[in-house]
Amino acid sequence: MISKFKIESDFIPSGDQPKAIKSLVDNIKNGNSFQTLLGATGTGKTFTIANMIQEIQKPTLVMAPNKTLAAQLYNELKELFPENAVHYFVSYYDYYQPESYMPITGLYIEKDFSVNEEIERLRLAATHAIRTRNDVIIVATVSCIYGIGDPKIWTAISLNLEVGQIIKRKEIIKRLILMNYERKEVEFNPGVVRVRGDIIDIFPAYLNTAIRISLFGDVIESIQEIHHITNNIIKDISNCRIFPATHFIIPEENKEKALVSIEEELEIQVAMFMKEKRYAEAQWIEKRTKFDLEMMREMGWCKGVENYSRHLDGRPPGSPPMCLIDYFPKDFLIVADESHIT
Repeated sequence: MISKFKIESDFIPSGDQPKAIKSLVDNIKNGNSFQTLLGATGTGKTFTIANMIQEIQKPTLVMAPNKTLAAQLYNELKELFPENAVHYFVSYYDYYQPESYMPITGLYIEKDFSVNEEIERLRLAATHAIRTRNDVIIVATVSCIYGIGDPKIWTAISLNLEVGQIIKRKEIIKRLILMNYERKEVEFNPGVVRVRGDIIDIFPAYLNTAIRISLFGDVIESIQEIHHITNNIIKDISNCRIFPATHFIIPEENKEKALVSIEEELEIQVAMFMKEKRYAEAQWIEKRTKFDLEMMREMGWCKGVENYSRHLDGRPPGSPPMCLIDYFPKDFLIVADESHIT
C-alpha cells in the first residue's frame, strides 16, 4: 500500500502562499530542477514547502545549515505531517577529536569521540524509513553528505521473517550477528539480540520497541512487537524485516576481497614511506592497519571502519563515498533552507 503525504492543520494557505505553492508545483512538474523561494522570516515558508510536498507527493530531503534550525524544521514538519514518516538526521557526535600524528616527536593522537546513542537511533530510523516507505521527509544538516555505507548492501543484507517460515534458530542468530547486532543475555539496548530457548528478542537499532520471534522447532510460530523494558506484548504481527544495527556493513562475500584490497594499498603506502625514509610513519600505519584487518576478520568490524569504505564498497580510488542522498530513490526533492548558508 502506497502512503500519501497529508497535511493535518487548522490553517490554510493565505496571502502570497497560494501563489508561491502553485508556482513551485508547476515548475517542478514542468521539469525545472532549481527554484528559489524568497520571503522574510514569519511569512510561513515551512508551511508553503509542506503544501508543495503534499502536492508533489515525492520523498523529500530538507537541508538546514545547523542542528538548531534542523530541529526547528523537524518539529514543524512532524506536526504538519503526523501520519507520515518525518525524520531527523544530524551528526551523532557529542564530542569529536580527529586522529593526528606529530612526526617531529613521533606522537600519535588516536581519534576520540563520544556518540549520542539517541541521535544514532534517529539516523538509522531515517535510513530505514527511506528504504521501506515512500512518504518520507528527512530533515538533515550537512551530515547528509558524509559517508554512511552502501544503501544497496544495507538493504540487501536485511532479514525478512514471517509467521510459518521455516528457518533454524542458529540461522536467525547468525544473520543478526552479521548485521552487527550484539548478543547479550541481560542488557537489552538498541542493536542487541537476546536468546532464551526458542524465543529470540531483537531490539532493532532504529526502533523504540523490540521484536519477539517465537519458534516451534524450525518454524516461526509467532512474531510480536514488545516493550523493550517490561516485555509486555504491544501487538501481534505477521511479518517483519530487520535491518542492520549500523550503517557500515561488511558482507561475508565482500569481506575477503576488501581485506586483500586494503592490504595491497597498505603495501604501497608503506613502500612510499620507506622510500622517503619516514620509518616511524611506515611502522605506525602498518601496525594500525594490520590490527584493523585482524578485527575485521574476527569481529566483522573495527573502530574507524568508515576509513575503509572505498574498499568495502568496491569503489575506485578518488570516488565519493555513499551518503544519505544515495538512500533516496532517483525521483525525490531537495529543499535547502537558508540556502545562502547551507
